[in-house]
Amino acid sequence: MPGFFDRVKSGAERAAFEADKMRKVSQAQGALKNTQRDLEAKVAGWGQQVLALYDAGALTQPELLAVGPEIDALRLKIAAQEAEIERIHEEKPPVAEPAAAPPAMEPVQMLPPVAAAPAETDLPGASAAPAKGRFCANCGSPLQPDTKFCMECGTKVAEG
Repeated sequence: MPGFFDRVKSGAERAAFEADKMRKVSQAQGALKNTQRDLEAKVAGWGQQVLALYDAGALTQPELLAVGPEIDALRLKIAAQEAEIERIHEEKPPVAEPAAAPPAMEPVQMLPPVAAAPAETDLPGASAAPAKGRFCANCGSPLQPDTKFCMECGTKVAEG
């Protein structure tokens, strides 16, 4: 049943792919949350500095610009992490090459059924002597002289 096992294997591969994808998304989301917290801390710190400068009447451009590039860098990092999460969400499982079809089998030529000869014990005046000819060791069916496999059960016939 290659079709069944191929479907099971394909399903298992798809489940493993989806689980790995979920793990990557989870890691990327964790990194994003950490970066967002860093940004919030910088903005809060920046806001406190601006408020303190305002309260002191000493708010000037250089103090504000010192924190600005750090915030810009965090914003760029957040955008890159969000793009990575989107890229992971859009990933598709690899397309497996279809399994090659098994080679076509030649039609089997069926032999005409062999009429069972009456057993010697069924004949009038016959004794219970062993029957002549060959019989399958597995199922007991009569065998043709040059048969390699039993036509009834498929068991390989011993040479001899």
